[in-house]
Amino acid sequence: MKKFDPHEADDRARLMMAIVISLSIFLGFYFFVEKPKMEERQAVAEKALRQQADRKADIVKGVDAIRPRHEVLAETGDRIQIRGTRVFGSLSLKGGRLDDLSLQEHRQLLGGDEKVALLTPVGVERAFYVEQGWLASRSGVTLPDANTVWRLAPDSAREITSSGKPVIMEWDNGAGLSFRRTLRLDENFLFTLTQSVTNKGEAAVDLNPYELVARHGKPVDYSGFFVLHEGPVAFMGKEGIEPSYKTLEKGEKIEYENTSGWLALTDKYWMVALLPTPDARFNARTIGTRAGDKFVYQSDVVGTGRSVAPGETAEVTSYVYAGVKSLPVIKSYEQLYNFNNLEYSIDFGMWHLLTKPLFMLLHWLADVSGNIAIAILLLTVVVRTLLFPLTNKSFRSMAKMRLIAPQMKEIQEQYKQDRAGMQMAIMELYKKEDVNPFSGCWPMLLQIPIMFSLYKVILISVELRHAPFWGWVKDMSAPDPTTIFNLFGLIPWTPPQVLMFGAWPLLFLLTMVQLKRISPPMTDPMQERLQAWFPYVIGVLLAHFAAGLVIYWTWSNCLTILQQYYILKKVGKEDTSLLRGHSGRRKSKKKAEAADQAVEGAQEVKEAQQSKQAKELKDTKDPKERK
Repeated sequence: MKKFDPHEADDRARLMMAIVISLSIFLGFYFFVEKPKMEERQAVAEKALRQQADRKADIVKGVDAIRPRHEVLAETGDRIQIRGTRVFGSLSLKGGRLDDLSLQEHRQLLGGDEKVALLTPVGVERAFYVEQGWLASRSGVTLPDANTVWRLAPDSAREITSSGKPVIMEWDNGAGLSFRRTLRLDENFLFTLTQSVTNKGEAAVDLNPYELVARHGKPVDYSGFFVLHEGPVAFMGKEGIEPSYKTLEKGEKIEYENTSGWLALTDKYWMVALLPTPDARFNARTIGTRAGDKFVYQSDVVGTGRSVAPGETAEVTSYVYAGVKSLPVIKSYEQLYNFNNLEYSIDFGMWHLLTKPLFMLLHWLADVSGNIAIAILLLTVVVRTLLFPLTNKSFRSMAKMRLIAPQMKEIQEQYKQDRAGMQMAIMELYKKEDVNPFSGCWPMLLQIPIMFSLYKVILISVELRHAPFWGWVKDMSAPDPTTIFNLFGLIPWTPPQVLMFGAWPLLFLLTMVQLKRISPPMTDPMQERLQAWFPYVIGVLLAHFAAGLVIYWTWSNCLTILQQYYILKKVGKEDTSLLRGHSGRRKSKKKAEAADQAVEGAQEVKEAQQSKQAKELKDTKDPKERK
């Protein structure tokens, strides 16, 4: 056994003391010297970025006329072509902005040739672009801006292609700073951007990297529908942020300091996102600035400041996602680059725990069947099958309530003036007949989030955009193009939008009416009358919704009708009174009243005969006994 050595113990104590002192000096230097300097440089950089944004707003205000896209692209000088697998466009050497990008697989209009333009240069209506650069902590430093003319490096590719050789741009400010930008594009929608600066001067320079995505005005297809979020989205730290355009127009700002994550501007189906590396720390901001009669919406990040000494090079890498909000692609980037919860950019809504699985199931069925229309029909079958136990329980409960309706009416008549006694008697009846009045409601309430989630799935699925169904529906993301008011096209007249009630909404209305017919009636006559109007109200509302949604609901109603008939047949074997009750609903109101009157008349005749017999019996008795 090793003996205790007091000198060795003293050495260990001295070592621990030295570590504690060194750590204290390091932390003290960081918190009291270096951190204040970093915060000061960060504040100066953000001020410069705000001034730059204000100058851009002033420029937008000064634009007298919006020009055609091709004219603006021609005026911006030499452009590098972007020829990706799923995107195409160009990048101007003047300014180096990513401001011309279209989607290969999606067209602006159904049947048209023009592709969806995602990014658009300033000068064109609804400009939308991405910009990177550097900010200096002191004035007098010449930095690249929107008017800087870059040149291709000798070792650069001449165009940006998917998984090809990178494009490298260079620019020298003539005062000792040399700037370099490298761009790559993968086979989908992700751009990798690396920017560096080399200090060839004699003094150190403090710089902050920045990048921004800006949009002038709302997108042309902006719906403003409260169910769907369209606009800025961000995920900072562990928090998701979804400010609306209206919030930014009121002057509110979304600001985060020393955070990590990503920011994006999204449409219903597309998005442009700024994706710093997961380990990067930065200050983030989303704002709206008035420019004339429109607003400029901007999300930007300012990276940590760095001091570039003479002879040194500072470099920063970030990513830009510009394309379709495709869940499989987004999930692959999350795994490959460790982007934090990038799927938050897809609006799954408040029921995301249900919406996301249904969304994935629809797309899996589309991949298996090879047709999104068939996938919707198959998804409906799956959902109705899963909901069948709830539907069965709900219908059985309502059927039992219908059976005891006459007894409840008698109790209500008997206890008109005694509400407490009425409630006690009704509860005794429920207990005696083993009926739970709420058991029919809870299954229906549980179906509400499922139905809402299915609606959200159909609403946000880009696969339904310009996707045809069989027959006259050429775009399932748009309302049914036919209308009953011109006999579905037989009359050469186009009714106003308010009168567009197409064939599929009409089929939906018919299925709703049939569902009402085979469902148990309400015990309260007033509720029964209100329920009778429900199919027509919901039919009018759905007439202006996407045809894919109306098709889903119509097909779902057809399956529900089949389920109801199955339940009626099965329950009828157990209790024929239920089937008799439903067959009675098919009689006309007059026949039902006549039958009730006949029963009442027969009962009165029977009572009269019994009274007459009792009187005759009494008269035949002995007179003494009568006395």
